[in-house]
Amino acid sequence: MKKNLQTLLIAMLLITASATQAQVRYLDEVFPTVQVDTSITYAQNLEFFTGFTALAPLVMDVYHPAGDTAKNRPIILLSHNGSFLPENLTHALVGLCFNGRKDSSIVELCQRFAKRGYVAVSFDYRLGWSATSADQITRTKTIIQAVYRAMQDAKSCIRYFKNDYANNNNSYGIDTGKIILGGSNSGAYVALAASAFNDTNEFNNIKFIDINGSFVKQDTIGDFDGFGGVQNHDNYPGISSRFECVLSLGGAVGDTSWIQPGETPILAFHGVNETGTQFNTGIVTTSTGQPVIEVSGPGDFMPFVDAAGNNDGFKPNNFGQGPPNRDGLGTITTPIEGLYPFYGQKFEPWNWFDTACYNGSAPMLSITGGNASPTKGNRYIDTIMGYSLPRFVKLFNLDTVTILPTGINNVTNNNEFSLFPNPANNELNISVAATQRPISNIRIFDVTGRMTKEITKVNSFTQKIDVSEMNSGIYLVSLQLIDGTLITRKLAMEK
Repeated sequence: MKKNLQTLLIAMLLITASATQAQVRYLDEVFPTVQVDTSITYAQNLEFFTGFTALAPLVMDVYHPAGDTAKNRPIILLSHNGSFLPENLTHALVGLCFNGRKDSSIVELCQRFAKRGYVAVSFDYRLGWSATSADQITRTKTIIQAVYRAMQDAKSCIRYFKNDYANNNNSYGIDTGKIILGGSNSGAYVALAASAFNDTNEFNNIKFIDINGSFVKQDTIGDFDGFGGVQNHDNYPGISSRFECVLSLGGAVGDTSWIQPGETPILAFHGVNETGTQFNTGIVTTSTGQPVIEVSGPGDFMPFVDAAGNNDGFKPNNFGQGPPNRDGLGTITTPIEGLYPFYGQKFEPWNWFDTACYNGSAPMLSITGGNASPTKGNRYIDTIMGYSLPRFVKLFNLDTVTILPTGINNVTNNNEFSLFPNPANNELNISVAATQRPISNIRIFDVTGRMTKEITKVNSFTQKIDVSEMNSGIYLVSLQLIDGTLITRKLAMEK
């Protein structure tokens, strides 16, 4: 009994320490509140549903860390899901409810990035394609064009901020050389296209042509950056559309041949059992089962990214890798830098859906396996953040700031600590950056204060732990470095 009380006291002290320990900008939530500037028009353009005859505003929400005075912050632009159709159509066609730039997981991600010192943006883009056409070619052609237009809009959004930097005294306080473009599902298609769909020779793939030639005719729809064309409006000419990294959550590319050396690094997360956008290569279908187009998910395109050297900016690192890849034959292979497969998961396990935005939208839950919830979604977002953030710090060589209870000290790349997957199931990876001291010992406590696992004399920057015998629930992981530094993190176990 006495031993149990001592252990509980230690756990309680650790929990207290975790609330007051130093927090690191760009890795930890150092800002308690976030300012959100909503419904900002970043550009305007011609839309599918008006026959490209009238300009309509393109709108975004911008999330800032409240009270932050930094002027060189990385910025992450995130685009939402929704099958490139307006909410009223997705609901009318299949009873599903997406929520545009107010999508639950996109809002959560923006909040989390802003609390860590980033500027985060959730932006809308042009929608529309002939989803209900009985003609296969029409469906394929118009979905490719929809992705292309959304890609142009994403680049207009990038140029909005670069124009503000150049002509409005950088009112958002960003570093224009540290821009991340990402999105979830359809939004991830947009970010990946913006990175990899950049050569007119790629128009000539047999999947993207018919007897009339390429599905993308730039004299009609405009160039890759969104200039020219009779169906396009120029936004911020003369401003660069360049960005430095892609965050793909459930996205795919039109063809693996799109991936070429010199393109942006990519971080990709995907449910391995996803049936809409498959983890490997497969045909996307409509809700009624009609084929639309063959695309390649990250299980197939990320090995090309790695082979091209595009993710070398994340290497070498001590962050630990994600689970192993699975190729198109179903064979489990080695992990790929930048790829995190979620085994056993389907559509957007990081998301949950607001069934109140349209009546009868509950069928959305069936896509996720029927158990979507904020609690579950946030656990997967924990893993996304834990895997991505140290890589952003390394890629951009960010000057982190350690926030202490008594003040602020500037430290470069301090306290880089990775714990994933979180939630964990059978195996847990723990690592600290090489700029830190090696790990001395690791202890894991449950909510009652009972120590469930202890590993001593680690003397390494990384450690893999078998947690298969641990039950579902919340745990506290205590890491002690050889210089005595104590780091604690919360861990969720999900069986």
